[in-house]
Amino acid sequence: MLRRTPMKRSTPLARTPFRQKPAAEKSVARSTFKKKAPKKRPGHNKAMLNACRGQPCYLVYPGICRGAVDAETVVPAHSNEGAHGKGGALKARDEFTIPACWRCHAEHDQGKLFTYEEKVRRWRIGYGEWAPTRARLYGLAYTEIEDVEFMEIE
Repeated sequence: MLRRTPMKRSTPLARTPFRQKPAAEKSVARSTFKKKAPKKRPGHNKAMLNACRGQPCYLVYPGICRGAVDAETVVPAHSNEGAHGKGGALKARDEFTIPACWRCHAEHDQGKLFTYEEKVRRWRIGYGEWAPTRARLYGLAYTEIEDVEFMEIE
């Protein structure tokens, strides 16, 4: 005999919870040592970085900077010179930052439109304008850098 209709259950299955496995015993006791605070980065000064917020772009690469259009994207741009603490995976000290819009900052760090010497010159011009303004507005000291006019570009 060939059956084509499925068998029907007269009573529904009872809902039963899953059986839990017994809790594993703690084999390792928690350490009572306190975690170390992260190391303070040499030359790190939060006030120097915060001073750049809300400022206009001081890097101003010609043909790249859009001025007031990108005013909301201004962030601190660190110097790329070894004399200011830059090297390897290290950033320059926060004292050597200027406000830069994201377009100018990207060109300054990764861009290929300008040579290294042109970027150094552009950053130094911006720092020469920004550092005295920062000192006047926020009372933050700044270090004089060599005059841009006499800097040789080969």
